[in-house]
Amino acid sequence: MAEASQVEQQKILRIFKLINLLRSNIGKPVHKLAETLGTDTRTIYRYFKLLEALGFDVVKEHSKFKIVDRIENPDEYNFGTFSEEEISFVANLIKKQPKKNLLKDSILQKITIRSDFQQSINQLFNANLGRFVDLLVDAIKNKQQVILKDYYSPSSDSIMDRLVEPVSFSKNFDSIHAYEIESQMMKVFKIERIGDVQLTTSNFGFTEKHEHLEQGLFGFSGKNNFHIHLSLSKRAYQLMMEEYPDAKPYIQTKNRNQYFFEGDIPQLPGIARFILGLPGEIQVIEGGELKEYLQSQIKKTRF
Repeated sequence: MAEASQVEQQKILRIFKLINLLRSNIGKPVHKLAETLGTDTRTIYRYFKLLEALGFDVVKEHSKFKIVDRIENPDEYNFGTFSEEEISFVANLIKKQPKKNLLKDSILQKITIRSDFQQSINQLFNANLGRFVDLLVDAIKNKQQVILKDYYSPSSDSIMDRLVEPVSFSKNFDSIHAYEIESQMMKVFKIERIGDVQLTTSNFGFTEKHEHLEQGLFGFSGKNNFHIHLSLSKRAYQLMMEEYPDAKPYIQTKNRNQYFFEGDIPQLPGIARFILGLPGEIQVIEGGELKEYLQSQIKKTRF
């Protein structure tokens, strides 16, 4: 019975992790999801059907799957479906601290019959990401190297473990600035893209190379400076303000319906992904390197 209970809890954790992976704006291909979760593609498709039965909207765009929120303002939504005791119990499951509890049957029943389970999912994942933050805080304090398990990199579209020396957090604790041992570089790692955090017994060995990195406007850090000048449609402007509010100081408005972005950015992939996601709505006025990068990405497109 104990073994069956553990398998059941692992299945729940896998579902939670799948939801977390699917909630990014980029989306993930099925084989990557299967690889990250340690299962096969047939199982992933079965999970898709389960999520749709629970009320999630799983969509496919360019061979990648993601979840689209049906709630217009999910952050302002009232999380009233589950009791505090039930949410605490599921948080413990996410933290991989299984325990016998009579609340389990109640929660599992709600998962199978109620589509409004999505109302509590943000709160549950915040608990799991908070655990990552706590572990990284301890690593910084004790000067220990850590392994970022199953870290997903959108720039290389890869999932792999990263051995790092954590240095500091971004101002809202959504990223960790860390020195990566393999590349011998300071990098910014998104907390939500980490599969798990594993502390090691190795102490810092590259303290002299630690430094704080400023997060770029479009999700990428670096020391390069690419000057770009863009003309945006009204829709592109509104989406940029929603997704990248820090870009507001670089936006100019003319005649109430003409919008322009002009500024320096450290990396090209973030803004390029935004432009390619809005075909015909953004014109590159200046930025030779950006134009070349966009052309290279368009050549990779397959239909």
